[in-house]
Amino acid sequence: MKMVQYQKIRIIASLVLLFYCSNSVTAQDNYIKYTYRIMHFFRPYDVSSQHVDKDGNGYIEYSNNINQILRFRLLNHKPQILHGGIVYQLFYYENGFLYSLETFDINGKLTGERESKNEATTKFIVEKKEEYLKKKKLIDDAEGNIDLKDDSIEKIIRVKFFDAAHQPINELKPTYISSKTFWNYNVRMYWP
Repeated sequence: MKMVQYQKIRIIASLVLLFYCSNSVTAQDNYIKYTYRIMHFFRPYDVSSQHVDKDGNGYIEYSNNINQILRFRLLNHKPQILHGGIVYQLFYYENGFLYSLETFDINGKLTGERESKNEATTKFIVEKKEEYLKKKKLIDDAEGNIDLKDDSIEKIIRVKFFDAAHQPINELKPTYISSKTFWNYNVRMYWP
């Protein structure tokens, strides 16, 4: 008799636990179906950051164990199309630094910013690491709230652009960005 009651209690406890777990997973994974459109984003992954209001407006970021972060904005519970038709941004990190950023349309197709150089992929090359680390410390200490002189002329961070077919976008001379701009990209302050 006691064994039967014990088994009933275990079954009820298991069902209650399953119910709570499935509700929390469902709440967290409402938008996971949209990540399947991005074939370059490797699974498994977790929600790393999100701010979505009750109307389904906001943003969500997913991260995985190979240092990729996929993010997109939501409007009424659906991915929002941003400037230039871009919906998704996929960030690639190595040793704590951003080294590539890809942009995708609503269908998960690599797409560029038509209003600029049509770049679908931006590669970041830290050419003077020690110099950048000094500037990064200043920016970190100020939590990003610092106006630094544009140091792109110092050729610390170079960028290379590629189109949706992964072809390099020809430039007359190398393009450099400021340390602060790179820091903003690195902490994902940029939206198209």
